[in-house]
Amino acid sequence: MLLHERLNSDLKDAMRSGDKARVELIRTTRAALQTAQLEAAKQRYDAAAREIEAKYADDTEARDAALSAISADAHAPLDDAAAVAVIIKEVKRRRDAAEIYHKAGREDLAASEEAEAQLLEIYLPKQLSLEELRPQVAALIAELGLSGPASMGKLMPTLMERFKGQAEGRLLSQVARELLAGN
Repeated sequence: MLLHERLNSDLKDAMRSGDKARVELIRTTRAALQTAQLEAAKQRYDAAAREIEAKYADDTEARDAALSAISADAHAPLDDAAAVAVIIKEVKRRRDAAEIYHKAGREDLAASEEAEAQLLEIYLPKQLSLEELRPQVAALIAELGLSGPASMGKLMPTLMERFKGQAEGRLLSQVARELLAGN
């Protein structure tokens, strides 16, 4: 089942059960996904328009005809990878808000944000634990031939790409620092 279908199904279940907090959370998440979907359609349209502008720079009639023929389907659903990226951002946003609330002494609001983050995490792929990450990051460090803390700048982009959606950046950074400092 695709992610947006799962959200729709869970929304119906939450509405039937009267779980107002979960209904609101799923609606907010669906709105974030829709915003990302519209942004993706805008980027597709803008890229196509730039190509046409470059191709028909001298012929205004052909350019105008080609521009009017562009179809940026705003209803094309996001693929699961893009949807997961949006949900990761939503989880991170809630964790950051909870941290701010903790610092301000608002434990009630912090608990609410943390609960929402936990509810959203069920829509994400399984996150790797610290124990699972250590050997994989160590193997990557050896593969790239890196050593010392100065190599963080070279290592982090590769880690972020390889473990996208499977581990948070903070956790990856922590493991990388530990392993590079130990080398």
